Amino acid sequence: MTTEVSISAEKFLINGRPTYAGVKWRGKSIEGLVFNSRMIQAVFDDECPRTRGLWAYPDTGKWDPDRNTDEFCAHLGQYRSYGLLGVTVGLQGGGSVYTPEVYDNYTNSAYADDGSLREPYFDRLSRILAAADDAGMVVIVNYFYGKQARRLTRDAAVEDITRRVSEWLLETGRRNILVDVVNESFEKWEPPVLKPGNVHRLIEIVTSTRSGGRRLLAGVSTGGGMHLGAPKWLAAEDFHLPHGNGLTAEGLAWKIRALKRRKTYLERPRPIVVNEDSVFTGNLEAAVGEGASWGFYCQGYGSDYSDRMDWKALPREDTCERLSGFQTLPVNWSINTPLKRAFFEKVREITGGA
Repeated sequence: MTTEVSISAEKFLINGRPTYAGVKWRGKSIEGLVFNSRMIQAVFDDECPRTRGLWAYPDTGKWDPDRNTDEFCAHLGQYRSYGLLGVTVGLQGGGSVYTPEVYDNYTNSAYADDGSLREPYFDRLSRILAAADDAGMVVIVNYFYGKQARRLTRDAAVEDITRRVSEWLLETGRRNILVDVVNESFEKWEPPVLKPGNVHRLIEIVTSTRSGGRRLLAGVSTGGGMHLGAPKWLAAEDFHLPHGNGLTAEGLAWKIRALKRRKTYLERPRPIVVNEDSVFTGNLEAAVGEGASWGFYCQGYGSDYSDRMDWKALPREDTCERLSGFQTLPVNWSINTPLKRAFFEKVREITGGA
């Protein structure tokens, strides 16, 4: 199967046809949307011997990056049967637990500190792209996560990696790829090219890299709350990637409307994809009401993280069957908890499983 994603104005198309073609929910068209889930740890590994053992599976007492990826791939068809069309996967992952002694030391990156590419990460990503292609799904590939990217101390290294990863993705021949170059660009990130006023340079590297006349579609995701992105960044992107962390349904609707009022959007309407938010399906409904795609973010218990949901309230589960969330490691990639089931059932309600 070949799954090819493209854009026409504010809509996503798969194989030349708008997603969810003709489908309405509560009188609102969902045509052109991409319901998605943050599965950022699907190619995860940890090069730090002090923290690697923390991610051990309860049944084996060992961490296994290939098991993690293979179990994720095995569930893509199930996700798709509910109507989910996209997953976000990160080459530098995201936070599993945020306690400083762990968060400041773990090393999850497809790039060594000297900028060379770590082949096992790309082998795992290749398996994901193929499995998603077979399932008829889109993979939103994130290149840089601030906590890991800080080890790349020069702009030139980040820019070179951006070019080489884009070339690699094009060379796979897969056409089911969207790019989130930087996860939540903030002023605090280093090196400077990761900051909001500079990330347009990375978007432009992605979109100018070509193979056989083809290029990738790219954007950069905003922080949660009311963070909207810088003008040059918004002018360069192919689609908006606002995050909704910390926002109520009303706040998320306001943020989407604010993006649509921006000059860059009015001059060139484009898809809006919330690809990180929360477990709250009210936010999903708010995004749909504003004509935007929405992404599930289910951290999992045992993580020092709280948004509107307190993931510190319970310890990490002690059996694989009970593991919660899609981000705290190790991950049970099945739809095994009430929060996961509520999201997937809502997507099926809205899409009819289309």
